[in-house]
Amino acid sequence: MDPIKTASETQRGALIIIDPQNDFCDQRGSLYVDGAASDIERLARHIRNAGENIDYAGIFVSLDSHDRVAIFHPRFWMSGSGAPDPYASITVGDFESRKFRVASPGNEEYAARMFSVMKRKGVDSMMIWPEHCIVSTWGHQIADELRDALAEWRRRTGLAVRYVFKGENPYTDQFSIFEGLDDTWPETAFNKTLLERLAAFDSVTFAGEALSHCVESSILSYVTGLGEKKQPLLLLADCTSSVASFDRGVSIDRLAAVGVAFASAG
Repeated sequence: MDPIKTASETQRGALIIIDPQNDFCDQRGSLYVDGAASDIERLARHIRNAGENIDYAGIFVSLDSHDRVAIFHPRFWMSGSGAPDPYASITVGDFESRKFRVASPGNEEYAARMFSVMKRKGVDSMMIWPEHCIVSTWGHQIADELRDALAEWRRRTGLAVRYVFKGENPYTDQFSIFEGLDDTWPETAFNKTLLERLAAFDSVTFAGEALSHCVESSILSYVTGLGEKKQPLLLLADCTSSVASFDRGVSIDRLAAVGVAFASAG
């Protein structure tokens, strides 16, 4: 993996940073991704150095944005006498057998809808995550070092950082910045506007957290959305890490198979 060396190849390149938030990137975060703190340091340095080896004509930042009551958070569910532990996995069979039940009867129809979609799409299970990226909390905020680097880039270029909010629908999983697992909701349908904005650049570079989930899913969605359009796609491989117990190599292989190239932040 070589650092990006020339600005000419990507002089109208876009950088999209996926979920660089405290809950993922700070060791005090509720869903800290091992290695993410160092990823953020490298990425911030890369942005500060932009213009020496490469400059970006646009930077986009996605923000995972949740309510405490969400289908992938423990308090949505009951198992036995209480809520399930974080990292529990609820299969379609678990839901249908009532091993896991919704804590509020008002959420029954939403749970049934979600597991119907999972069954139709061949998704066997849903993981229950620790409560994370709750809107307006410290965990939802961009990691300080990256926030400062973005502010410097904004002052230097006079360009706006564009923000993409995802995960606001509490009734469906959503890893990809482009679409939710249940994409029949208006707010989780494929984000064609974002696709068109990114497709207008000469290249797109990805970074952020976590490789095993939101980064991989977002890139695969984007490649599918591009269809026959050819566009250089890069992943800053030293600016992304995977959730513990998920194989980084599997994600890298899947992305390589769809034509993604890999670079270091340099």
